[in-house]
Amino acid sequence: MINDDLRVVMIIIDALPHRHVSAALTPNIWRQACEGGRAPDGGLSLPMSVTYANHAAFITGADPSKTGVYGNHTWIDGEGWVPSPKAGPRAPTLFDRVAAAGGRSVTVVGDQKLIAQMGGDRADEVWPPGGWIPDGTARCEFGYPADAAVVAAVRNIDLNADLVVLHLNQPDTTSHLYGPDSPQAIAQYGATDGAYGELIDALADGWEHTVVITLSDHDQETIADQTSVALAEALSGFVDLHVATDGTAALIHGDVGTDALAAIEAVAGIESAERLSADVWMAWTEPGRMFDAAPIPLGGQHGSPRCRTQLAIVSGGAPQAEPLMRWIDAAQPSALDWAPLVAELLGLEEG
Repeated sequence: MINDDLRVVMIIIDALPHRHVSAALTPNIWRQACEGGRAPDGGLSLPMSVTYANHAAFITGADPSKTGVYGNHTWIDGEGWVPSPKAGPRAPTLFDRVAAAGGRSVTVVGDQKLIAQMGGDRADEVWPPGGWIPDGTARCEFGYPADAAVVAAVRNIDLNADLVVLHLNQPDTTSHLYGPDSPQAIAQYGATDGAYGELIDALADGWEHTVVITLSDHDQETIADQTSVALAEALSGFVDLHVATDGTAALIHGDVGTDALAAIEAVAGIESAERLSADVWMAWTEPGRMFDAAPIPLGGQHGSPRCRTQLAIVSGGAPQAEPLMRWIDAAQPSALDWAPLVAELLGLEEG
């Protein structure tokens, strides 16, 4: 049976750098870190430091070799690389497991595609409903729900639930547009911290039985050269290799032999490549370069191992939070660690 005396809340702030969290810039997040515990070097994302792979990891705890979700693309035999939200999770999610235990869950996200990506439609309350943004919703420059819209949606939802998953997206948008260390991004981190503080305030009723896990999914890095790195073109002669590029990293499905690896490493702008599983490799760019030419110049991107650091904080008023605070003060948790930890807290059966 589910632990009815506990509420576990995951708040995920897209692309908020661990290195930019401070008492001056992000006082609300800093307060949770000081009153709780914070991984001193941050958490560690999957090798591909992108949004959809890491959110799948957060909600399932399943390795990409099982889910196929290595990045923002998922490998499906017979189809190839498809956008991960189109494929959805291929492992039981925390939403599935809470429902199976007779519990209640809530999810509110600032990227509507995460509803499909995380299996959020299994939650009892979902926003945006069905993964569709309601008319009149405030949006960021890329068309995702603004932080203020997420806060407004949360105010209209009953947060008395076993599992609550919340997501703020605007740091990712601003960092992409201007770079993660730009004045615009710094200002956005402060503004998003204000929205985060409002989410924490919304949890005040029941705080004494709440554990809050505050995460980011990845960092970002500055792009200095807008010229795309031509990996797919270099591998076009290897008909059994299939490439999916995303920011500063790329996925390659197939048997990467000696000749193909040499071709990858010879591409101007490639830093390195490594095997992720029996049939999937990852390549990444040199600092300041990216694979995909964008319709507009981008100041920031992610994907490479350079962006794997995640924000990782545990706080809350529940007695169960105390040992986790002490643990995380000396830990570097993986993106895959959180779903098993949440399942243990809630007393969920194996998925």
